[in-house]
Amino acid sequence: MNTKSAAGLAFALTLLACESSQDAFVGSRLERLCTQSIPVCDVQASCVLDPKSFVMKRFPGGLRLVVYTDRDESTLVLRIQLASQEAPGTELVVEAWQSDCNDLTSEKIADVDLFDVAGDDRIFEWELPLSGRGDHLVELRSDMTADYLVTVDLKE
Repeated sequence: MNTKSAAGLAFALTLLACESSQDAFVGSRLERLCTQSIPVCDVQASCVLDPKSFVMKRFPGGLRLVVYTDRDESTLVLRIQLASQEAPGTELVVEAWQSDCNDLTSEKIADVDLFDVAGDDRIFEWELPLSGRGDHLVELRSDMTADYLVTVDLKE
């Protein structure tokens, strides 16, 4: 290996070592500010989230998102990474409404230290079935105090 190749390899390794866990979590996705008011299922969502974007927000409280599917049946892969951890709280709820807004899938983590559940990588992940083409309301709620990142992916 010549000197230029070795220097290039060392520089590339340095760049990789500088990547934070948050950078690795979002990858090449673009941040959505989620400051809109989008009507869906008789409520207002704050943005549309797709596999090319992410959201950074803060608990406690909630977040309403729209996820669009173009298939009759899909699986939503929803991931949350805790960017900061101040107070663990004891409840985290994730709900995904079907496109007709008449049925939902809900996941709830309750009566535990949420920071312990998140583990060393500080990531929560759910796979939620979605039926119907179109807009799906996705809601997150928690009593923990933490900054967090959200990403979504869709599986067929």
